[in-house]
Amino acid sequence: MTVSEGQYRIGLFGGTFDPVHKGHLLLARLVLDRCRLNTLLFIPAPQPPHKRQPLVSFGHRAAMLTAALADWPERHGMELSLIEASLPAPSYTINTVEALRQQYGPQRFLLVIGADSLLDLPQWHRAPELLNLISLIVVQRDAIEREAIEKTLRTLDPHCAWNEELQLWQGTGEYAVEFLADVELPVSSSAIREDLLQGRSPDMLPAAVLAYIKRHHLYGWLSQA
Repeated sequence: MTVSEGQYRIGLFGGTFDPVHKGHLLLARLVLDRCRLNTLLFIPAPQPPHKRQPLVSFGHRAAMLTAALADWPERHGMELSLIEASLPAPSYTINTVEALRQQYGPQRFLLVIGADSLLDLPQWHRAPELLNLISLIVVQRDAIEREAIEKTLRTLDPHCAWNEELQLWQGTGEYAVEFLADVELPVSSSAIREDLLQGRSPDMLPAAVLAYIKRHHLYGWLSQA
């Protein structure tokens, strides 16, 4: 992507992280390196507008993220942002981005989303305005084709076009959309929650996160005892 010289590039990785697992951390490392980000912010949502409500509290999910990042050997460049805790619910992305722009100033923000979420983007709150504030890093999900992504982008911006030289889409504003077709969004946390409910210790959980879950008896861990 073309950026102004000296401009700081901040990736935004939002979600419920219910709980955070190694797939999230591995994806963050890959995106940080491949997309040349300076920082990637994990942004847990207190109340996501498009998904089911989290099983555990925002405080516990934030604490698990803190534990995961502190214990992750490849954590350089990864940070936790609790900015959505201070914003009105539900956690609309554009509200988050506007608040981050006030906090960080005129940096370049790049939102990391799955291809399935990208197809829902026209229904997001103030979606056209959001594209004027950020760029997108889209990772694969459900084998969604590039053509479907382009069709969705043109719904929001008819002038959006593929730049062959830069290998990304660009629109009428300053935003760009990069599609990492060979990078898969991590497996859903639902399978991990089911393992925990059955008293199993999922391999995809960082040790520090599993220890936190056991200590606080989250996700039904040994609740039958």
